[in-house]
Order: sequence, then C-alpha cells, then structure tokens
Amino acid sequence: MLPVDNRLQNLQIYKLLQCVHQKDKKQIEKLVQNGFPNLINFTEPMEGYSALHLTCIKNDVDMCSFLLEQGACPDVQDKMGRTPAMKAAELGHELVLELLAKAKADMTAVDNEGKGVLFYCILPTRRHYHCMQIALDYGADVNNCTTDGKPVFLQACEQAHDIKEICLNFLERGANPNARNPV
Repeated sequence: MLPVDNRLQNLQIYKLLQCVHQKDKKQIEKLVQNGFPNLINFTEPMEGYSALHLTCIKNDVDMCSFLLEQGACPDVQDKMGRTPAMKAAELGHELVLELLAKAKADMTAVDNEGKGVLFYCILPTRRHYHCMQIALDYGADVNNCTTDGKPVFLQACEQAHDIKEICLNFLERGANPNARNPV
C-alpha cells in the first residue's frame, strides 16, 4: 500500500493507529466503515506502518485477529518493505505470526533488501526458532537470498554456534548447502 500523503487521510490513519493502540474496537469499526475506502490497509507516512504492523509489534493477538476480520491485509509492506509477518518474526511473536500465517500471509514476500521472513527468525531464542518453524510450515523459502546474493542458510551458518537447530532445520527443509555469497 502506498503511503498516505493527503492531510485528511493522514489524520484518519493516525486516528486508526491511535485506536489500535488504545484497543478501541468500536471506533476502529466506525473508521473502517466511514473512513476512506480500505483505510485499514493504509500506512502512516513516517515509517510506513499499517494498523496490522502495530499489532504485530505490540504482540497483540486479539487486536491482530480483530483487524484481520475487519479486512486488514496481512501483506501490507512498510517503507523498508517489511510485512507484519516479518515484524512478528523479528520480535519472536510466534502467536501473532501463526495467526498471520493462517490468514494466508505471504511467507515468500521479501523486503527492500530481498530478505524473506526467515532472515528475521535468525536469533538464538526458542521463540525465534518457533517463528522459523511456522514460517517454513506456511511456505517460506529456505533458499531465499538478499538482493546482494546472500542466502538465508549462509547467514544462519555464520551464527551456527548460537542457532544450530535453525541451521539443521533449514537443511532438513531443503536449503542448498552449496549456496555461496558472491561477494
């Protein structure tokens, strides 16, 4: 979704984000019904966050579910090209990521650097490991490469002493062990 640049639209998106923060479902419903068409998927002009991005950052499963019911698109990208699923994975919010996956979030989407959701799971915590499993179960590309050609498997292997299980899982899911960074 393109960033909103009209003053009235900006006011509406900020009001929507405020209502999400305050968990005001009634006001969100009014804004969705009476505001600009598809308002729920607009992004704010600074970082490019949508209402769904905000719920993923806050790890708010209930609000995430509500927004999806209201028509929020799970694949809206912020200014860096990150989807709500990428934000959830980066923060280890496995329940929100599972909800997005079940809502058919595109687990093959990539950000502006070519990074898919798996790049955001490469951290040495149980929650990130679970996020990686969810992403793989819902179709994430284990052979995803950044725009400069760095494979996600190589990135994981560089940290293998901390995330051995993730590296092994990537191999079990078909990662190309011969992939090299061309740099």
